[in-house]
Amino acid sequence: MRLKTKAAVFASAAALLLGTGLATAPTAAASTSQGYVYGGGWGQYLWDDWNDEGVVDQNSHRISNATGLWQLVLWADGAIEQNGTRFDLSDVDCDFGPNTAYATASWQRAIGQGALDDDGSAGPLTWGYHGGYLNDDGNNRDITYAGYPNLLHLRRVNGIYQFQLNGVWHKASYTSATC
Repeated sequence: MRLKTKAAVFASAAALLLGTGLATAPTAAASTSQGYVYGGGWGQYLWDDWNDEGVVDQNSHRISNATGLWQLVLWADGAIEQNGTRFDLSDVDCDFGPNTAYATASWQRAIGQGALDDDGSAGPLTWGYHGGYLNDDGNNRDITYAGYPNLLHLRRVNGIYQFQLNGVWHKASYTSATC
């Protein structure tokens, strides 16, 4: 079973409020202008680290390390891909192609209750929902994304999120792809 922090519950409630018009969506300008998936929360307060992320989809930042990080989140959550199987590590190629779009929409549908549009695009609301599952491992550098069925181990150095793929750490850049 997936463990959800108090912050994640709050982030989920915020996402529902956004759907009702009682709150407004955060702008994505902050992280994309910094060039990286970025966060500044401390300790247990990581839930809003991803609320201002830029869009990654087939039209925006399609080939980038930010897309690679998104694909790892899909893997951690066991999203269903085009062929009906779970998204796996071999699908992580930093290219937001049709399979990643399908897996993203599949994951968005699984959330249900109208919390997210199932448009196959990872924008601020989708990133923000996932941000509720980030946990500081105690040193404000090592971060775990508590996916189900997989845990995703990340690093955050000077606010920039990094992911490991094939033994190499990659900065989650919106403008370059190294995986």
